[in-house]
Amino acid sequence: MKRFALAAALALAAAPAVAQPAREHRQMVAELGGTYLGPQADYVQRIGERMAKAAGMRQSCIFTVVNSEVVNAFTAPPGCYVYVTRGLLGIVNSEAELAAVLGHELGHVAANHAIRQQNTETMGSLAAVLVGVATKSDIAGKLAGRVAKLGALGYSRNQEYEADSLALTYLPAAGYAPEGLTNVLGDLQREGEFTARETGQPQGAMAPWASTHPLTTDRIRRAATQAAKIPPQEGLAVDERSYLAAIDGLPYGDESVQGYVRGTAYIHPQLGIRFDAPRGFQVANEPEAVKVTGPGGSLAEFTGGRASAKQLDAYARQVLAGVVRNGRHEVGQAQHTRINGLETVVLPARASSGGRAVDLTVVVYSLGGDEAYSFVAMAPAGQASLFDPMFDSFRRLSDREVDGSSGRRIAVVDVRPGDTAESLAARMGPDGDRIGRFRMLNALDPGQPLRPGAQVKLIVDGRR
Repeated sequence: MKRFALAAALALAAAPAVAQPAREHRQMVAELGGTYLGPQADYVQRIGERMAKAAGMRQSCIFTVVNSEVVNAFTAPPGCYVYVTRGLLGIVNSEAELAAVLGHELGHVAANHAIRQQNTETMGSLAAVLVGVATKSDIAGKLAGRVAKLGALGYSRNQEYEADSLALTYLPAAGYAPEGLTNVLGDLQREGEFTARETGQPQGAMAPWASTHPLTTDRIRRAATQAAKIPPQEGLAVDERSYLAAIDGLPYGDESVQGYVRGTAYIHPQLGIRFDAPRGFQVANEPEAVKVTGPGGSLAEFTGGRASAKQLDAYARQVLAGVVRNGRHEVGQAQHTRINGLETVVLPARASSGGRAVDLTVVVYSLGGDEAYSFVAMAPAGQASLFDPMFDSFRRLSDREVDGSSGRRIAVVDVRPGDTAESLAARMGPDGDRIGRFRMLNALDPGQPLRPGAQVKLIVDGRR
């Protein structure tokens, strides 16, 4: 959460931008979380260049790691721009798998899929196509506003198959085992299923924009059949250890510079603030705002701004105007109160969204000086109180809480004799399904034993 982003509440879509390679690249990456510049970025560029050479690319390719927890990979025409998110790096388990992701995206570029599409406002996406249900934030929607409509999104089923087939030819040419593709498709499928369970979505649910693309199981079956037909070659690498060494220490989830989500809580140690969404709601930390979604289409955005305590009323009305714009609405009476010791203004309104009446609520808090934070929430008419517990939970962090807060990172550890999935998962953070996350991250089936001497990924506190 960096700055205020209004108007998503009333579903006002931005027009797609015209691609201008360098400028669009910088602008899109900035909107999606910025460029991740850790050592893993150089590693991705190195593997990408190796795959581009195997693919016979005549143009130079730029490989960028996007600093987002969302699991995704995509390309953006024109030119050869390939993107992978930090979240995707966290679920991949070998260098061959990373090479397969990059090879798939290079396949879209090599086959001129964007040019061949009737709708040229499109981009290729390996992960978003497979696990649309797993998008924890609105990254796909942001891509829609920059270059395409959503995710991989105008590519046909056959074009996706073609990109897979091309990746299977690039992998051995670059010295990697073709099983890298089938393995990474399995990683994506597990991540999608895990996230669906964590967020309460039905397993197998697919975002509407992915309806024209093959299911993950179909992709795996087809890729496995094709990989089996590739003549065996000696010396093809999977290289799990090199990959795990490369991502050891990689930030996991939200980074503390933007705050982070723990369950239904949003915590920002640097700003010294916290709030808790109601149980059953989902919280997503995005560059422009923190988004909260709940039942019945209820949603809210939280962000920071500039307003003194005396300006809260005017600021609340400004926030509301940014949401309703020119739409018909009725504004209620602003309420001045204190919540957890903070001067607060609550401004209710009634508007219409999609032909139905909705209640809007703007809540603005003053933290002194001109530091202010606000919620803007939308709920079905008569259900605005759904968000009251969240509004009442916003508070400053104590000094002790700030000192004890930190982000999380991936730690690669050796399996010792006697270690089990349960004992290692117990070393991870207390929130959520630890054993489920451990198995997902390490491509383990329930009941699958661990081999002493093998390496596995844990999620640990950043200060450990």
